[in-house]
Amino acid sequence: MKLRATPREAGHAGPPQPGSRSGVEQLIELTHDQAVSMSDQEIIGSYDQAREAFIETDGVRVHPNIQRLYATALEREKDRREVRVQGNLKKKSEMQLWYEEAARRPVTWWLKHHLVARRSLKSCMACGTCTAQCPAARTYEDYNPRAIVDAALSEDEERLQALLGSELLWYCGQCGSCKPNCPRENNIMGLISSLRYLAQLKGWHVLSARGRQQYACRHLWGGNFWNRGCSLYFRNITPEAHPDFGPRWARYHGEVEAQMRRVGADPDSSGLFGGRVLARETLEELRSCVVTGGTLVLWNALETAAFEDAQKTGVTIDEYVRLVGSEG
Repeated sequence: MKLRATPREAGHAGPPQPGSRSGVEQLIELTHDQAVSMSDQEIIGSYDQAREAFIETDGVRVHPNIQRLYATALEREKDRREVRVQGNLKKKSEMQLWYEEAARRPVTWWLKHHLVARRSLKSCMACGTCTAQCPAARTYEDYNPRAIVDAALSEDEERLQALLGSELLWYCGQCGSCKPNCPRENNIMGLISSLRYLAQLKGWHVLSARGRQQYACRHLWGGNFWNRGCSLYFRNITPEAHPDFGPRWARYHGEVEAQMRRVGADPDSSGLFGGRVLARETLEELRSCVVTGGTLVLWNALETAAFEDAQKTGVTIDEYVRLVGSEG
């Protein structure tokens, strides 16, 4: 991917040299402000060199920096630039143009035209089966999936806009318990997923704590897919960050590296398992799917909303991504 080089700021001495350990350490410890001062060529080149660096043990090439580059300011800034360039190409995909148009339309228009939304909802007899079957409704007293269905069927634009900016939209765990039990065959899980997408396109997700978390998710699942070829990189979820997973998870995490190697899945090396390193050609192929499907419209919307919200809150974007990743 070719990016236009931007002028260096006065006094900028260029990127650290990723070939040395100290150079990699500097790259990993970069703040957003420091990454921004690098030209496109510098930031892409430094990241790629660090990613491709390897050590060889018993004939196996392992890339140790793939794990360490995850969610760093360097990776986030590199992704922003690549996504911005791809999203602003003169020749846009059909889906990209559709989502750009949809973001300007009313919520009621979305419900009638978005494929998932219009196929998710038929009618409602207010029986309450969805709420009775919903684990989230049992956990959160103010959550009622039937209320979301009622709002969608009301065609009340003001009410729908309020829904898209509320916490209510983000309580659903997408487990699907509601779908097989609905006597009207509504897919409430699909409806909620569709409305969440629109909330992010419009930037209204930042009005709720769980909505703001989508920015951290974009650099978790989206960043992993863009850079590692899988939405959940097995090293991301640590026992320290998720004590609620319990001691079995902590034990699994402590053994996962050795167990993967035992079955032939050397982490961050070439191979057939989940920890493999994708060839550059394969990674570019996966990225082309993201571009054609219109996802970059969403990612660019999330970036814009996050920077604006961080500015209003009075924090840096580095502080903001940590904040939204832990609140709620």
